[in-house]
Amino acid sequence: MEFVILMTFMMLIFTVTFVVIQQKTIDIKNTQTDRQVNALGNVIKNEVDMANSVHEGYKKNFWLPDYINGVEYSIQLLDNVEVVIKYKDKDYYVFLITNLTGQIDKGYNTIKKNSSGIFVEPGQI
Repeated sequence: MEFVILMTFMMLIFTVTFVVIQQKTIDIKNTQTDRQVNALGNVIKNEVDMANSVHEGYKKNFWLPDYINGVEYSIQLLDNVEVVIKYKDKDYYVFLITNLTGQIDKGYNTIKKNSSGIFVEPGQI
């Protein structure tokens, strides 16, 4: 009888420990994912800020990954000042300091500045 009680108690402790470790692992992975999506948003924001601060005729190619942590995502430009990154069931917003015209896509993009403003379009290297 003592053995059964001891084994039950040990199994209970093992199960609780396992659940706590699993939850911590999930929290860490979610934090890493949030950081990666925010880093992606920062790439876009930095490219737009750079184009805004330089002279007319500026042109640069930049690359956005096809996947985040092996999972598809979508990216969209709203109202020329807001970028929405949709990853899994979450929306991440990046607010730009200037108007950006065009379409942002995964892969290579080209950002240009001329007298009419700043433009972005899917591009190639």
